[in-house]
Parts: sequence; C-alpha cells; structure tokens
Amino acid sequence: MGRNVLTKGRRSAVTGTEIGTDIMGESWDQSSAAAEAPPRSPRTAELERRAAGQRAALVRALADLVMLPPRRISANERSLVADMLLEVFAHVDAPLRLEVAQRVARVRDAPPALIREIIFDEPDVAVPFIRQAESLPDVLLAECARKRQRAHREAIARRLDLSAHVADAILEHDEPEVTTLLLRRTEFTLSPHAVDRLVVQCASDPARQLALLQRPELEPAHGFLMFWWVDHERRKRILARFAIDRTVIQDSTQDLYPEVFGQAGADPLVREVLEVLDRRFRPRGANGEALSMDIVARTLRAARVGATGEALELVGRVSGVSRDLASRILRDPGGEPFAVLCKATGLPRDRFYEIAAAPSNVAPFTLERCEELMGVFDSIARDFSRAVLRYWDWEGNPRIAAIVRDLGLSADGSAAPRVGALTGASRKQGKSCASISRA
Repeated sequence: MGRNVLTKGRRSAVTGTEIGTDIMGESWDQSSAAAEAPPRSPRTAELERRAAGQRAALVRALADLVMLPPRRISANERSLVADMLLEVFAHVDAPLRLEVAQRVARVRDAPPALIREIIFDEPDVAVPFIRQAESLPDVLLAECARKRQRAHREAIARRLDLSAHVADAILEHDEPEVTTLLLRRTEFTLSPHAVDRLVVQCASDPARQLALLQRPELEPAHGFLMFWWVDHERRKRILARFAIDRTVIQDSTQDLYPEVFGQAGADPLVREVLEVLDRRFRPRGANGEALSMDIVARTLRAARVGATGEALELVGRVSGVSRDLASRILRDPGGEPFAVLCKATGLPRDRFYEIAAAPSNVAPFTLERCEELMGVFDSIARDFSRAVLRYWDWEGNPRIAAIVRDLGLSADGSAAPRVGALTGASRKQGKSCASISRA
C-alpha cells in the first residue's frame, strides 16, 4: 500500500531537496510516490487533519518561545528552540510559515539558521520577511541574492540597510529592472567591481546607461568607455561631467622632461606617460618633423573619404594615437569622437567644419549633425581632448581592458558575436545615435 500525503512538499533551505511527509512523520520523495498513492480513506483524512493541527500547534508554541525577550530566554536556549522549529518548519503549509516569518521579523536577534530558512523560502513567505525584518545579516542576504529567485533579489534591493557587499551579489544576475532599482538607490556606495560589471551590463540598455551615468562612483575611465555606445546627448553629458584640467599633473612632472627626453636610456614607460601628458603636443611626420595644419587637414579629409590601412596609419601619426583607435574614431557614425580627435590635433574650427561637412565614404554627416558636432568641438579644451584620447586607448588601462574583453570588443571597436547586436541597439536610441562600429 502506498504512502498517504500529509502536507504539500516544498524545497528545504537546509537540504535543497523537495520533501513531503507521511502520517508517520517520515520524509519521502514525492516524485516517486505520487503515482502509487491510493485514494485516502475517511480515517486517513482524519488522521492527517489531526496531525496537521498538532504540527501547527507545535510550530506556534515554538515560535512563541523564539519571540521571548532576552531576559526570559538565553541565546543558547533560543537557538535550541530554533533548531526544533526548523525540524517541522519545512513540513507545514505556506500560510503558517508566513505567519511564523512575520513574527520572527520582529525579533532583533533571531537565530541565523532560522533566518536563512525563512529568506530561502518561496517568495510568498520570504519577500514579506525580507521587507519587514529590521536587521538581517549581510552574509545571509548576499547568499540569498546569489542562490534564490528574482523576487528575493528585488526585495533585498529595496532594503534600507543595503550594503555594497549585498549589492555586488545582486548584480551577479543581469536583471535590468533590479539593476535599475539598485542604481537609483543613493544610500550605499557601489564597489569598483560592481561598477565594472554595470558598465558591461548597460552596454545595450539605455535605461541603465542613464541611471549609471548619474552614479558618483562612475570614474572617467568608465564614462569614456560608455561614450562609445551611448547617444549624442549622453555623450555630451560624459564630456561635461568628466572635464579634466591636467595643469596640476603637468606642473608636478615638469622637472622630469629634461631628464627623460634630454638623454639616452630613459625608461620607456615613463617616457610614454610623459608624452601623453605633454601640453605641447604637435602633429609630426614619420621622421619626427612638425607638420602644418594644411597637411593635418588633408590627411584627415582623405581618411574620411576612404579609411584604408595607409590612411589610418597617417591619422594615427598626426594625432598621436594608435591605428586601432584611429579606425574606431573614423568609423563611428555619431562623429563626436572625430570632433575630439580634430580638437586634439589643434585643427581650427573652420577647417574642422569643412572636413566634417565634406562627402565621406566612411561615416557621412548631415548638415544638422555637423552643427551638433561643432558644438562638441567648441565645448572642450584642446588639453582635455588629449586626455580623452588617452582614455580611449583601451589597452593602456588594465581595468578598462578587462571590461572590453568581457564585452567581446577588439581594440579597434569591432564587435565579437557576443555583442553583435550592440551596434543595432545603440543606433535606435535617438536621431543622432552613436555606437560601436564594425571595423
């Protein structure tokens, strides 16, 4: 004869298995017994009702003990009661578990094992408890965020005492609504690792881009990476927010220039950094000779007509950037990177407008777009534009290089299959959309 079901099975937070009990109180596997369970007799039904009532009475009695103030029950005694309660908690129906959870939520020092059992329960039981409990251990909230359902993470994300550690655990799941909810919270600070993760997650999500750009934890390196997949208005916002004056840095390193550039044997790493910081950057040719603005303008215009390998090499040389970055800038359909590049070379504004408005086989601009790009060109200082180009050299920043690899991008901005839809998604963000282009 098969076993008779007493209570509906549920997944225990202790064992992680689906459990049920028979009228003798023994645990058993519901999946294997469901087919063999015969119709219940009236006597069996009566026994089940009686047993259910006894279990409910025991659970409520034990919950009463957990609720006692510290002066009436010691911490060890409360833990013993919680252990006894855990033995039967998984074998009662959800309404009774919810009743117990709501009572335990009022206990400041509830035993951790009992808290874990409740927050790992189904959302109907766990979510009200997570919302109502005044103080819950971060380690349990983080574990719950990693292992349980979206409803659990959303409830945790709404807690007033949310910490960076718990937020990191929530962000391990790429859930746009929950992430946006977190980004709108200002009571906690995102960890650097969380910001790196969010930059990746928001690449094709305009709502999260806007929320992330408002966070104070966002660093210039993050902002200038996001620059490549946000729309025109957000690009202007990034340039305005992360405006940089390098004068203090240049003044503090000025004494190094004669030593590094005036003699042989200088450290190549130091030399590279000082070249980037040099406020006196001038476009130069293959042999180091200074180039006139006419040559610079002709080089940029020719590259806009056809971005061949030779043209990219020349643009990189006159602007002091790598060929990969030159390719990424010239192929960008928005044009803001091209405005930054031209500003960095010292090109006059009238020559920039002339080149931008000229026919192009790479990324043509309308006259309306040219006017918008003139606004970008005029809004930034030349020294700042040099700093932006440095940030766009992805391989020069280990953290940003790691994010770029997570996105599946190469140094020239071409997208791997993982983010192949990124370009199309970005172009739908507005009339002057900018995106990562395939090289």
